[in-house]
Amino acid sequence: MSAGSADRARILIVTAIPEELSAFAGRRLPSGVVVESTGDGLRRAARATAALCERYRPQLLLGVGVAGALTPDLGPGDLVVGHRILDREGETPWPHGVFVVAAAAKPGARQGTLVSVDRPLVSAAEKAEYAARFPPPPAAADMESAAWARAASAREIPFLIIRCVSDTSEEDLPGYLSRCMDRDGGIRRSAVALSALAHPGSIPALLRMRRRVTDCAARLAEFAVRFAAEVA
Repeated sequence: MSAGSADRARILIVTAIPEELSAFAGRRLPSGVVVESTGDGLRRAARATAALCERYRPQLLLGVGVAGALTPDLGPGDLVVGHRILDREGETPWPHGVFVVAAAAKPGARQGTLVSVDRPLVSAAEKAEYAARFPPPPAAADMESAAWARAASAREIPFLIIRCVSDTSEEDLPGYLSRCMDRDGGIRRSAVALSALAHPGSIPALLRMRRRVTDCAARLAEFAVRFAAEVA
């Protein structure tokens, strides 16, 4: 979905999962702002972001999506502006400081560390282990931020990543989520559905996650459109 030229954009907003993209439907986008989905998982997101950056040549890439809290100071619905973005290769190049400061100054948004992982962190123990590696808090985990950041940086495009917390550091998620992965590092929803049928006790947790993801996606879309309008 886009506003303005189909081939150029001042701001490219990228999401990963369908719920994040659909939250932009019906919203009035500022001129020159384009919203696209890269798909989930580091490998898929890296390929798609590179292609989108080549197509649109934006002046700013704005990545938005849900994340899991790694530290107890973050709760559901909290917005985290990526001040540091890391993956297993290390820290990605720093985002444009002006954009980070401007976004973090908005009500409800906080600067923090975003850690991109190869699979969902499903237990509170796993989250605590990751949190201990990246002091100080706040910190959250996702599966695409570093791919978005590296693709933009490689093309000298300033970027800003904003995440909304969908699960807390103390919450355990269904363990089979980390086993329902495809070859590109994304989650196979069909496999999740089959696993849920085999473990019906996990269904309430999945439904709670779905509601939170929908709520987070709506908050992210509202924040991103408002922010884009201010900087476009």
